[in-house]
Amino acid sequence: MSRIENVTTIAVVFFLSSLLPLTASQAGKFSPSPTTQYQLDNGMKVILKENHASPMITSIVCVGAGSKYENERNNGFSHFLEHLLFDGTATRSRIDINEGIKNYGGYINAFTRKEMTTFFILMPKEFIEEGMAIQSDQLFASAFPEEEYIKEQKVVIEEIKMGDDDINYQVEKFHDRILFGDSPYALPVIGNTEVISSIAREEVIDYWKSHYIPNNMTLLVIGDFKTKHMKKLIKKYFGRWQRKSLPPGMEVRFNFSPANSTEILRFPTKVTNINISYPAPPFSNRDYYVFEIIAQMLDAGEASPLYKVLTEPDPPLATTVSAYLETQKEFSLLHVSVTAGKKADVETIVMMVNAVIRGFTQDRFTQEDVGRFIVKSKANEYYLEDKLHFYAFMKAQILQNCGYDFIASYVDNLSKVGPRDISRIARKYSSDLKYTATAVVPE
Repeated sequence: MSRIENVTTIAVVFFLSSLLPLTASQAGKFSPSPTTQYQLDNGMKVILKENHASPMITSIVCVGAGSKYENERNNGFSHFLEHLLFDGTATRSRIDINEGIKNYGGYINAFTRKEMTTFFILMPKEFIEEGMAIQSDQLFASAFPEEEYIKEQKVVIEEIKMGDDDINYQVEKFHDRILFGDSPYALPVIGNTEVISSIAREEVIDYWKSHYIPNNMTLLVIGDFKTKHMKKLIKKYFGRWQRKSLPPGMEVRFNFSPANSTEILRFPTKVTNINISYPAPPFSNRDYYVFEIIAQMLDAGEASPLYKVLTEPDPPLATTVSAYLETQKEFSLLHVSVTAGKKADVETIVMMVNAVIRGFTQDRFTQEDVGRFIVKSKANEYYLEDKLHFYAFMKAQILQNCGYDFIASYVDNLSKVGPRDISRIARKYSSDLKYTATAVVPE
């Protein structure tokens, strides 16, 4: 047995023995808050979740406008628009939007990802109508004042420059470039200086007009309201905007092209950053939920077999390890990230990670092992439903990519994963393990 296989076996055995036993009832059926789903006449998808734990309501709007719908010429438009839509409308100034929400005791924010831009407000329930009036105006009736446009250009360019000095951003950007190749998924969400500094105001407005349409949006409202009354508010503030033809380029394809080798970038950094990506089943495939359990096992802190393999040798091979399952509309990827010292043996670390993943083929799991992560997922769902504005940060991406039905059935589908599924799926996908790895190392 090789050193890698030996260490891997020890790590997996230790990992299994560290899991807490759970009863079958603890991993039982998940019961989310009552939910109503429907669609406005203009095509906007609406999800209403009553939650009366606190007298607050959050309104979350996901717009199909992100870097994956851009190209080299307009890369960064989606992120730039996120900034511009806080600068005023035909009837409200920048101060009216931002301070207006605060004056009602509310909170307003937005963020951009590869597949969407999300805007949300959190309001005391008695002021949710005022909040929705501002939110609707912001999305559909922005005026893009010229003096604010120039200011936002400078703000975004400064953000890009800050990213150029951020090691984490450079690691992410380099890995995306190698992993996604010429796919739009390789484009940075934040954009680039050349595009942002040269784009005309009219170009950005045209992009807004084509993408910020109700049939390219999903509205999720969660909190202390009555569904019948909320439907009236939504029709009043979001139902009056007209449906339009969807913009071209909304279908994006990506085919995983494994390198099975490691690309190196030298950068002024004090540590070595390694990222490894593996193809995983799409969210519509039942095998997806098995991969989700595997990802959680790999990301289980000191109980993770990766952590044991990479940090326990003397001297340790790495300092930190994490893993997660990226879920896009078109594909899924299992990502593993490792940080190590300046003189880390990158190839050995990559081989060790691959060996740990192959180690999941060993049929040693019990229902208690798997149940620990199902219970954790269920608890997380309950926690998020009580932390309303965190729900936007944590669920918007999945809502946009997979739809609400996926979110509602997630824990129940996860609960169907058994110990034999782990070994079976590991054998299926690791028999000819494909991966793309990158490392950003000190100069």
